[in-house]
Parts: sequence; C-alpha cells; structure tokens
Amino acid sequence: MARSVTTDLVEENHSLSHQLKHGVMAMVREGMTNKTIAKMCHCSASSVARIVQKFVTPKRRMAVLPKHLCFDKFRSVDHKISFICCDAENDHEIVAILADRLTKNIVDYFLNRYSVTERQRVETIVIDLNAQYASFIHQLFPNAEIIIDRFHIIQMAGRSLDNARIQLLKQIKDHRCREYKVLKSQWRLFHKDDDQLESAKPIFLRGINEFMTQQDAVGLTLCKYPDSERVYETYQELQSALKQRDVDKLNSAIFAYENTKTAMDQTIRTLRHSAHYIANSAKYDYSNGPLEGINRKIKNLKRSCCGFR
Repeated sequence: MARSVTTDLVEENHSLSHQLKHGVMAMVREGMTNKTIAKMCHCSASSVARIVQKFVTPKRRMAVLPKHLCFDKFRSVDHKISFICCDAENDHEIVAILADRLTKNIVDYFLNRYSVTERQRVETIVIDLNAQYASFIHQLFPNAEIIIDRFHIIQMAGRSLDNARIQLLKQIKDHRCREYKVLKSQWRLFHKDDDQLESAKPIFLRGINEFMTQQDAVGLTLCKYPDSERVYETYQELQSALKQRDVDKLNSAIFAYENTKTAMDQTIRTLRHSAHYIANSAKYDYSNGPLEGINRKIKNLKRSCCGFR
C-alpha cells in the first residue's frame, strides 16, 4: 500500500503548518477574536479554538505555594461568580481558578492539594471587604496575615461620601443656591486630595458659573453643613493615612468618627469590625492590583471570543 508523503512543516494528517499555528497563538495573546484570526489565517474559527486548546494546558496544582496570595472573584461563564487566586508578587502567576466561590469548595481545594506544612508557609493574603474569605483563611493558612485591599477601602468610603452628598442635595429646596450648584456640578472636587485643591488661582467653574478657587468651592458647602464636613474630613483622613501608610492616623480616623446619620456610619462600622486587617493594609505593600489586572484580561477575552467558551 502506497504511503503518503510526510514533512516536518505539517503534522501528519493535518493541513495547517506549525508556523501558522504559532502565528495563531501570537494573535490570540493579542486579544483578537477567533473569527478575525480565522479570516486572517484562512482557516475556520473552530480550528483556531482547537489550536488554543492544544497549546494551552491548564495546571492542576502549583508546584510551590507562594508566600503572598491574592483572593478575589470574577464573573465567568453562564453569569456565574467564580473564585480566583494568584501570586501577589514576582510574576503574579495564577494559583487557582474555581468554578464557584462557595466556601466549602475553596477549603476543599487547598486542603486536598497542599499539605499543612506548605500552607503554613503562606505569610499574607490580600482580600477585598468580603467577610467570607476572612472566615476560613486562618483555618487554611494558620500563619497568614489578612490584608484588606486599599482600593476597596477608598472605594467604599467614596461611595459613602457620594451617598451623603446626594442625601444633602435632596434636603436643599432652593436649587438655585450656590451650595446646591457646587454639590451638583463640582462633585469631583470632593474626591480630590485636600492638599491638591487649588487655593490661590481662581478658575471658572461650570455649573456655578463663577470664578473661584477649588478650595473655596468645597469650603462654601462644608461650612454651612457640619455633618457633611465630618463625612468629608473622614474620607480625606482615610485616603491620606493609606497613602502615607500611617497606621495611627488610620486608626484615629476610624475610631474617632462620630455618627452623622449618613452612609458613612455603616462604612465606619465595617472598618471597625475589620480594624486589624485594615491596619495591615497600611503596614504591607501588597494589594489586589495584580488580580484586578488578570480579571480585566478575562473580561477582554470574554468579549472577543465570540461565544466560544
């Protein structure tokens, strides 16, 4: 029986060359869609998907558990919320991706794959303000310090600041007054660092339609409404303490706060409940930034895969 001719350029019984397959993978890494790659390489979108599946082999277990970890969640397929964990330093390699974020499944994953000695080597774990992770981390990693991500602290305080501002807007009946216009149109100034507000050169502020400094615009509202001033000062103190990594200043902002009957009250109660973990966010340099970047790439891939899972 005659034997077909073979060559090193193409795998046996295949029509796509090795060079073409490597080119497909290079375009996949750039985030291009399967259909676009198929059109450029003159093959089918299914062939692109098969090439990706062949070249990418999911890891079952990381050989050495990193000393510093990041925990977070992301929206995967079928609108499910999945768990993801990565190395907080070095090359930010992914440690685990689970189909869901149930506590039982997360605990079982680490218990079944890593020994007690390996888990005891973990020194820090960065999480968001989700209390679910804090409930089982010490069970899995006895020597690990829990760090609350700094971005999530400022984000929660910023949302409380906005809620307090909107609540005040609803209470002001005269919509033509200067205070209302400042709160309505110049809300970004309240999120800006206090020491970065322009205090010398007046500028034209749209919405108010006046020339004044940014510091005067903010002070115009805060002087008239003391509760809003306390909320604003608390937000600024939290932001400043985390930037300066000042633990004493951070604790002072949390525990010296007095209730104002605004959304900031609940935020401070949450921070007080996790005061030790909040203090660690000022002591350590680690954050969930690497994991947020990975989640961003996952979102881009989901948008570009055109229905392929």
